[in-house]
Formats: sequence, C-alpha cells, structure tokens
Amino acid sequence: MSFAHPSYLWALLGLLVPIAIHLWSKKEAKTIKIGSVQLLSESKSRQSSSIQLNEWWLLLLRMAIISLITLVMAKPQWQSKVNNSKLTYIIEPQLARNENFMARFFDVQADQEIRLLQSGLPINDIENANSEDFRSADNWSLATEMNAIETDSIIVFTHGYAKELKGARPETNHQINWIVLDSTQTVEKPLLAYQTEKNITLFTANNSPAASKIAKKNIEIGDVYQLTSNGDSLQVSSSSQGATKIPLIQQKALEVSLVYADSLSTDKTFIEAAMAALSTYLDREIKVESSLENEVNENKETDLTIWLSTKPALVSARKTLVYKNDSISNALIIKGEDVNTFYITERITTENAVTGRLTENLLNILDVDKELRELQANADIRSVTEADLKTNFIKNKTSKTHQASWNLNPYLWVFLLVLLIVERFVAYKRTQ
Repeated sequence: MSFAHPSYLWALLGLLVPIAIHLWSKKEAKTIKIGSVQLLSESKSRQSSSIQLNEWWLLLLRMAIISLITLVMAKPQWQSKVNNSKLTYIIEPQLARNENFMARFFDVQADQEIRLLQSGLPINDIENANSEDFRSADNWSLATEMNAIETDSIIVFTHGYAKELKGARPETNHQINWIVLDSTQTVEKPLLAYQTEKNITLFTANNSPAASKIAKKNIEIGDVYQLTSNGDSLQVSSSSQGATKIPLIQQKALEVSLVYADSLSTDKTFIEAAMAALSTYLDREIKVESSLENEVNENKETDLTIWLSTKPALVSARKTLVYKNDSISNALIIKGEDVNTFYITERITTENAVTGRLTENLLNILDVDKELRELQANADIRSVTEADLKTNFIKNKTSKTHQASWNLNPYLWVFLLVLLIVERFVAYKRTQ
C-alpha cells in the first residue's frame, strides 16, 4: 500500500491528545447515603487523583477516528500487479482517417491497444482523428511519451515526414517498430500568387518523398485561374484536384532608405549594387533612396533602413541595418538585440562583399518570401527511412508487469462514518 500524500501521516501525532485527556481525567466521586457515622470506624482522610486509563472503549474509538481522518487525507492506494498489454498499435491521424487502411485493425484482440500518434497518445480515440485542425507533431517527442505505455511491443504506422523530426534522437525503454508508408507519387500543390502591376506569378510546390521543389510561372486570368469576388484570393482549377483557393498577395515595390556619411560613401556603393542584383533576381522593383546623414527624412517609413553613419540611428518600427564596427565579430552582418535590428561589423570591400555574402544577407534581412516558405513547409512530404526514425533503445530490467492503484478512500469514509456513530453512542451511554 502506498500514499498519494504521505506527509499527512504526521497528523497521527494527534493520537497523543485523547491519550493525555484520558490519563489525567479524575474519577467522578460517588455519594453513599448512610444513617449514622457512629458505626463507621475512623479512617485517615486523603484526597487522591487517579492517574490511570479511563474508559478504554471510548479512548480506542476516538484514536481510531483520528487515525482514519489522517489516512483519508494521506489518500492510501492499494497496489496490485497487472500484466502489460501484449501489443500496442500507434497510428498517424492522417492514416487513421483512411477507412481502407483502418480496415486491417477490425479484428484486433482485446489485449492489443490502438492509439493515435499525437500529443497524449490517446487510446481508442480514432474518431478524433477526423479533426480538421490537426497539425503535424514531433515524432521523437511522441516517442519519449511512449515510455509511459505499459506494453510489451509497439508498432507505429506513419508517413515518416522529415519535417516531423526535431531535436536530438531520444532514448526510449521500448523497442519501437516504425513502419513508414511512403509513396513515389509527386504531388503538385499551388501555394500562393504574387500580383504586380505587370503580371501575376503563381508558385507551386512539387513534392515527393524524395524531394521538395518550388516552381513559378506567370499566369493569366481565364478558365483555369480566376479571381475571387474580393480580389484577395485566386481560384486554381485542376482536373485531378478540382478547384483550389490560394492567397493572392499584392506585391509592391520594396522601399529602402539608405542614410550614409561621406566617409562611408564607398560602402553605400556596394549596397546599392547588391540591391540592384536582388531586384533582378527577385524580378521585383527595389527602390533605394540614398541621402546624407544631415538630409534624412525622419518621418518616412520604409521596408528597410540602412544606416551608414557613426551617429545614432533613427528609431524605426521596421527593419534597420546599422554600421557598427566590431573587430571581434567574424561575420560581415550579424543580428542585433531584437528581430528587426542588424549590424554591419566592418567596412565593406570587394573581398568581404563576396566572402561575407553581402547580397545573400540582405536578401535574408528583407525576408520577401516568408509567406511562401511557411506554406512550402506545411506542404513538404519528404520522408525518412525506418532506420532514421529508430530511437536509442535502453533495455528496461523491470518485470513485464506494472502496478495498478486502487483508491481506498471511499471505503475509509464509510468506516469513519460508522466509527463516529459508535463513538457518539458510547459517549451517550457513559453519561447515563
């Protein structure tokens, strides 16, 4: 037997209270009526106190009541050994939605569990796999949760998506058998479209278990591509997938404010050249407005402010790239204290513009394809092998049984009620 709150057992010291009361209680004097004291022989009168146990039954009942109240607070639990289930199936929710796949589990035995591969590993809860807001989980984090399952063997059915492996390979005390159900089919999925003054560019993900690529092409509104009524979405018609609605983002020119000092005018030239190269690469206009440090427009908000000056930079709610010499840093551009601040750590030259990847760093700071990358990550179906999913197995030397706990409190409450009734009855009889 164990206790959920063993610290409450200290309350058993309260048993000393009724013992002390009964030890020091005096016997009640009895009055005897006699006719005359002349017939009584003289005796030495002495008043004494009786220090002895008084009324055994009442004392024992009250001690039992205090003990039961203490046990109820400590919440005793009776432990018994229960055999582990022989086999546990864990199924990815996407597979659980497939009726043809689930048909193979109709005849599973009573000692074989079926759980979902999602947080909490819910058992026999397949109907919840139909939830539309299901998100891909971390398979290795879920593998750690499998340590708590009382089972002899675990078989996991999954697509084995690479995006679902995060962090370090975990250690588990179960030998987990991963079965990866992959497909050689390549899936084309339209992600989003950018609209400029000239054209509309559609980005499509071409995904397979082996690779994930993005293709783009210019499209025209017609039978296949249609604008929605509010104009913020594009409906793409396909013979295989039907009609799909994707976001249509109005892509405006990027505005860059470049503030410089005369001593850093050479650095300004390198940055302007890098922005021109990015404009060609992105097929998107980048407007660079250069101004001396004493001619800056403080009220103008741009997508990026580049501050090539030793004077304090203007505070901006948007992204800022500031020149700040740092001889210790080994990178040309580094992140600042917050997500919108970056620093140029040294003067820009022909050499470090290449080795320090100036153009690539500027592209990362602008972050022009953030929406596209997020959609591509959700559509990614690249898979890993069963060997890649295998965890580090640590053999558990404990018995293939686990302890089942039974709460004894309901029985203690009944017993306590009976004792209270008996104690009141004995106390009432004592006063008679």
